[in-house]
Amino acid sequence: MSSTEVSLWRPGQLEIVLMDVRHGDAQLIISPTGETLLIDAGDESVAPIVAERIRKVLGKLEVDYLLASHYHVDHIGPIVSLFRDYGLVVRKAVLDRGGGRNAYDSSIYRMYYDYVTAPERTFQHVQLSAGDKIDLGPAIKIDVLAAGNSDAHTNCGISVNGKNDNDYSIVLWLTFGAFDYWTGGDLSGTDGLETTNVETACAQLIPRPADLYKAEHHAISTNNNASLLNALQPQVTLISLDGVGDTSALLRIVKTGSVFATNRIIALAEDKKTPLIINDSDDIIVTSRDGSDFVIEGMVFKSR
Repeated sequence: MSSTEVSLWRPGQLEIVLMDVRHGDAQLIISPTGETLLIDAGDESVAPIVAERIRKVLGKLEVDYLLASHYHVDHIGPIVSLFRDYGLVVRKAVLDRGGGRNAYDSSIYRMYYDYVTAPERTFQHVQLSAGDKIDLGPAIKIDVLAAGNSDAHTNCGISVNGKNDNDYSIVLWLTFGAFDYWTGGDLSGTDGLETTNVETACAQLIPRPADLYKAEHHAISTNNNASLLNALQPQVTLISLDGVGDTSALLRIVKTGSVFATNRIIALAEDKKTPLIINDSDDIIVTSRDGSDFVIEGMVFKSR
């Protein structure tokens, strides 16, 4: 669905908007009772895009919660600009994994930290831990399955390398009736020089198959591993990206069900001959009236 076609949220409806912010993540969740959660906001260049999308969906640039899944620039880049230059209002709290001003070595992160922890702010700054819940009203549940601890160098109950902030990504599990959704930032899925296979550890926390999955780390090959996908068994996967290089993760994902991406993907299937085309969806909008099913671009999927 084109961003110009975004309609206002309707009371009683769950809505998830994965915004087209090129390489990066930004998603807005609106509960059936109108509580709102903005997860990430893309990189520095997309502040006007994110501000416009929120206003189109909500009619105002206000959310109840803002969550940073982790501290990479393509997730938190424009947050301070959204506050200072566009007038974003957070009514309740900014949520992240904590860790203090030196949790990540980045000038963008330190600017973010200084802003959200300043004593004059009217919202709370809250450090999330595994087992916490985010209150978006009585109709839905959002459980924090995992949240990295950069002091202890752990996530999902295992020690992590700690050199790549993706390892510390926050994982959320949203439930609305029979509908279940997993979103986990850029959670790492392989052991390497800078990453730890956190996905396999987190897969053990999955309570049941998911209806909807937001692909980790823009569907790159070092994430979205077989252990996680086998545990999730998603009906539908959403991908936020501006291109794809190594397609091994993408080929794993398409075997699980339907796929929607914010930008057009053209790749070859496993036979190296058949074109695999996933169309450009711009903003991807997911709606559900009661959790028994959900709709994406006019396609109806039955929740399990």
